[in-house]
Amino acid sequence: MNLQRVLWRLFIAAFAVAAVSIPGKATAATSLLQELIDQAKPGETVLIPAGAYQGPVRVTKPIKLLGQGTVEITSTGKEPALVIQTDHTTVRGIRIVDKRINEPDASVIVKGSYNVLEQLVIETMGTGMQLIKADHNILKEIAVIGGVDEPDEGQEEIGHDHSQHKLLVPKSTGPKPQKGNGINLDQSHYNQLTSNRIGNMFDGVYLENSNFNTIEQNFVEKSRYGYHFMGTADTKLLGNTGSANVTGAMLMETTRATVKENRFVKQRENPNSQGILLFDVTQSQIENNLIEGNRVGLFMEQSSENLFKGNQLEKNFIGMQLKEAAYNEVTANQFISNVIQGQAQASKENLLEGNYWDTMQGIDLDGDQHSDIPYEMNPFFLALTGAVPPYQLFFQAPGFVFLEGLFTSGTGTAIRDPRPLMAPAKTVLVATDGILPAEQTEEQPEERTWVMSISACLLALTSLGIYMGVRQK
Repeated sequence: MNLQRVLWRLFIAAFAVAAVSIPGKATAATSLLQELIDQAKPGETVLIPAGAYQGPVRVTKPIKLLGQGTVEITSTGKEPALVIQTDHTTVRGIRIVDKRINEPDASVIVKGSYNVLEQLVIETMGTGMQLIKADHNILKEIAVIGGVDEPDEGQEEIGHDHSQHKLLVPKSTGPKPQKGNGINLDQSHYNQLTSNRIGNMFDGVYLENSNFNTIEQNFVEKSRYGYHFMGTADTKLLGNTGSANVTGAMLMETTRATVKENRFVKQRENPNSQGILLFDVTQSQIENNLIEGNRVGLFMEQSSENLFKGNQLEKNFIGMQLKEAAYNEVTANQFISNVIQGQAQASKENLLEGNYWDTMQGIDLDGDQHSDIPYEMNPFFLALTGAVPPYQLFFQAPGFVFLEGLFTSGTGTAIRDPRPLMAPAKTVLVATDGILPAEQTEEQPEERTWVMSISACLLALTSLGIYMGVRQK
């Protein structure tokens, strides 16, 4: 690089800082920032001086675009704040403030492959980031905040991001923005979304016709669907958290998905809230997830050949609902402190076996840790409260328990576990980045022998009582 070129770049950088600090110079700063990018050769690094810049900014060659200090790019026109139209580019350390309202284009658009975007903050009135036919990209430590305006006394903090910026929800009286998606993938494959935080969006992470993507250790709150897969295949959802959304994760027309070690908690404010919703999902694995405090823990409709294993469904109103679902395997799950453990409608040929139900009253004579008495979900309470919702006030009242006993025999319910676990097979440890399944716990031989002895004695006493009663007659 010749001396003249070096001096020219130093002049541009110095003038950019000066322009940022002088009112009315935003347009000049924008042109200089774009000029810095345009003059860089492929493979070079462009250091953006700290300051505020006016978008749009467009990158069309493989470079590294690195913010120095606090770098803010604002968009107020019709175009996105930042557009990446190339491969092998890195963008890091930039704050995007998109003041456009209800524009169809996202604040940041990526139309290339093998790019890295990390440590970004995107404040948007629409969609935060969109990948369009973009493959093998890495999106890491990005905060997307929906509906954000200038901070004022009417804003409410809902969380924090990776760059010490507050996530603020405005309570403005101006035009109401229509929420877009936080990160939107359209016909984009083999991408990695890691450690991103999204709040107050329509859908947090939305994938459509996009395959082989990995979404790992992200956090989505106060949105419609936290993670929404539409027409995807071979997608991995690993160690994420969805909290206080309408639905934690929604999978539709999806095959061979892996949903593992996630936390879906407190999806309950909407009458249609679920922790996980599966609709027309096939050959997928839902394993070792914590599904807690939702209106419905798992809702599975028109889905088949899926494995639901090792999950903890706790403190939901309904633990699991099956509707027109067949040939699924539900095993080694824990159903704890749910108001209603499960419900099934027009769902047959599913394998429900070896789960733990805390409302079960079982007996284990052979010491295999499975009850010799099957667990069968009684639909009486759900049917009655469905017809008369106020009857929910009588949940577990002695009168209801008595009536359930009268209507249990011969119900033929589809929620039937022939070999339920006597105790939880594993404990689920909650971590900040998801859940970590612990090793399987086993009863000590002494405890097992003691339980078997007591069970045998009770059985003998019962048989003796029946025999004596018959002799007296």
